[in-house]
Amino acid sequence: MTNQFDVIVVGASVGGATASVLLARQGLKVLVIDRKRGAEDYKRVCTTFIQRSALPTIRKLGLKDRLDAAGAVQNNAVFWTEYGWIKDDGPRDPETAHGYSVRRQVLDPLLLDLIAAEPNITLHLGASLTGLIEDGGLYRGIEWDDASGATHAARASLVVLADGRNSPGAKLAGVPTRNRDNQRFVYYSYYTDMPLKTGKVAQFWQVGRDMGFAYPFDDGLTMLCSFVTQDQHEAWAPDRRAALEGFFKGLPEAPDQSAAQPASEMLGMRKLNDYARPAVWKGLALVGDACMSCDPMSGVGCGFAFQAADWLAEEVGPALGARGATVAALERYRRKHRKFLAGHEYFIQDASNGRAPNLLERMISRAAVADAEVAHRLHLFIGRVTRWNEFLSPGTLARILRANIAYAMKKGEAFHALP
Repeated sequence: MTNQFDVIVVGASVGGATASVLLARQGLKVLVIDRKRGAEDYKRVCTTFIQRSALPTIRKLGLKDRLDAAGAVQNNAVFWTEYGWIKDDGPRDPETAHGYSVRRQVLDPLLLDLIAAEPNITLHLGASLTGLIEDGGLYRGIEWDDASGATHAARASLVVLADGRNSPGAKLAGVPTRNRDNQRFVYYSYYTDMPLKTGKVAQFWQVGRDMGFAYPFDDGLTMLCSFVTQDQHEAWAPDRRAALEGFFKGLPEAPDQSAAQPASEMLGMRKLNDYARPAVWKGLALVGDACMSCDPMSGVGCGFAFQAADWLAEEVGPALGARGATVAALERYRRKHRKFLAGHEYFIQDASNGRAPNLLERMISRAAVADAEVAHRLHLFIGRVTRWNEFLSPGTLARILRANIAYAMKKGEAFHALP
């Protein structure tokens, strides 16, 4: 027996929940399946620094008030390089004023609550995708097993794959995948009684080829997180916690570890290899990590999933039901996804190969320390509010060049002043 829906969404995490809720609110009949069995079955490994670019979608979902009530931290950040601290003192658009830092054990149940509140959504947890149904060269349905092992089939005008990094749906459909080699590993842990010198503002340090992050989290927790090049893993392996805590000792304005206590096990990933897939493939729409998985150092996984699902609902929702219109709407979604995210994906991937900062990156860091406007524009780019070509505009490049010339002249004066 095959059930008919307007939309089928595989996955009920960030991208899947967002897409299903926003499509259901357009009056569409939505089926959602997910392997998780309940609210206690949340994503275990995720640093969850949701970038400020996702705030408009979070508001649209009605999730912002829920996050605030749950104690999620409205995040912002400062960045340290060898040239000093890069802070953003520029004006903030209320629409993208902040992101969120919140553990997945808090976020994931809130997403399930949003799904459960929509009468147009049929949700099946503990379900596994087993097949895709093709119709005229396009995928228009799925086969799946429920928690009891019973097999079902369903058809729809649109199938959305939001089933994570290893996406069983993408494998079944043969979606082409561009793999990227990542030369870092990541380890992190939560701590109690570890105040940041910056209060509720997250801190990021670039130390040669490595990165260290300290985030304030819900429930008064602080996360220490390090992304370190693969050639150092042998030194970290015997005692990862000691290595993590030692990484931060001696850093400028480092968190106070004197009274800190671990509040979680050591978490992380040994291999972080990235990849990208088309946002649309044979009638399928891909969102979140099923479509693109960037180096988690950039903190874009959750944010991009929120945004992409929002774009999908905006473009495809009104067109569903008319075959030709749906195909055209999917093409608009694909183009928007590429327009806004492909440049970010390229620069994130380029920086994840374990190399030292290049000349342009060093010039940007110097300028951002000296020029508040460059710092503001850099924060907008790192927060994924602006695209790369908006950040690296002729005006910004001119300011970067002027600041570096002034820096070189000052260094020259200091040199000539030496006895």
